[in-house]
Amino acid sequence: MTADHPAAPSGETSRLARLHAALAASALAVPAYRRYWAGMLVSNIGSWLQLVAQGWLILALTGSPAYLGLYGLLRSIPTLTITLVGGAVADRVDRRRILLVTQSLAALLALLLGILDLTGTIRPWHILAIAFATATVMAFDNPARQAIVPGLVGNDRVASAVGLNSAGWNAAAVIGPSLAGLLVAAAGTGWAFVLNGVSYLPVLWAVWTIAPAPPERTSTTSLLVHVRVGLRAVRHDRRLLGLLTLLAVPTFLGRPYLQLMPVFARDILHTSAAGYGALMGINGVGALSGALLVGRLGARQDRGRILFLVNLVFAGILVGFALSRWLELSAILLFLIGASQTLLMALTNTLIQLIVPDEFRGRVMALYTLIPMGLMPLGTMALGGIGDLFGVPATVAVAASGALVFTLAGRRLFPEVYRLA
Repeated sequence: MTADHPAAPSGETSRLARLHAALAASALAVPAYRRYWAGMLVSNIGSWLQLVAQGWLILALTGSPAYLGLYGLLRSIPTLTITLVGGAVADRVDRRRILLVTQSLAALLALLLGILDLTGTIRPWHILAIAFATATVMAFDNPARQAIVPGLVGNDRVASAVGLNSAGWNAAAVIGPSLAGLLVAAAGTGWAFVLNGVSYLPVLWAVWTIAPAPPERTSTTSLLVHVRVGLRAVRHDRRLLGLLTLLAVPTFLGRPYLQLMPVFARDILHTSAAGYGALMGINGVGALSGALLVGRLGARQDRGRILFLVNLVFAGILVGFALSRWLELSAILLFLIGASQTLLMALTNTLIQLIVPDEFRGRVMALYTLIPMGLMPLGTMALGGIGDLFGVPATVAVAASGALVFTLAGRRLFPEVYRLA
């Protein structure tokens, strides 16, 4: 080594070696996954734009928290009734082909919503109908999207991929709501829907470049029988049953806070559309922070115990948020809620992906995706309707307390999950 090119200090060499090893072990080292992840990041930003704008538009058109609940109900019906069929399809059909169809349809529905809004012809029933159609598409999209990942990265990189997927979604949750708040305040909600439609193009390109991978074995049994076989596999595996149950209850009782955020922002914390977007963005920053911890926690040998702890933290802090009347305190609590709910979802995802055989992966991941996509809107309907009678903050506080009590009981109900390494 010449004087012009001195050797790197040993500490720096060690850091560079660790960084190189970390990058090599990351799912991003796989080119196909790297393209897929980048495309999903752009699409997720668009999805958050639409999520924030849609909630604000519904409240502006109707002025009713109960209408937010009705919107949640119509989104949950296809999810609850079709997602398991979508999982069975994902185990029988090339998952790449499924995603090309579903992502294209979702883009067209978002563009239709934007056109209706921009032309001034939007009505509440339009939002409900498009929400129902989009949820139907997502019932087939989400199981395929979850199940395709291990095939792209291999089992050794599953935890990394789950963490990166969560990080991508939650990085979008930082950018999307903040951008949506500014966009809605400056130009109205319509352009948020149009931008969401356009945001599907990068992920469509990324999926197109993935090599086709039809299932190794074809099945001649009916889809309904295929679904029953998958449900039986979950019922007989206490680890899978416990993981899904411990995710389902706090999702139903706790996660609706996100759909009810327009009420908290406008009526409880007395802030504007821009302030609403900022609060959603803070929640997203917390979620991103939680996602960045997934890879580290996913490598630990006490992931079952960590999962219970995260569940307790999420429910406990949500009680505090529901009772808060200070904007600054609410913002801090939203950050912590975002972090804990992401850890809950991602740790559950990682443990399921490592346990489930590939022949059942699509159906089991359908159950996993059914929980947030189906139970959260259903919970929003229930909490929104009760909130109209007793007030949204009190309703959310009681529901979160119920999630807290159930998690404490879950330690005895599902000791197999607690012992997971």
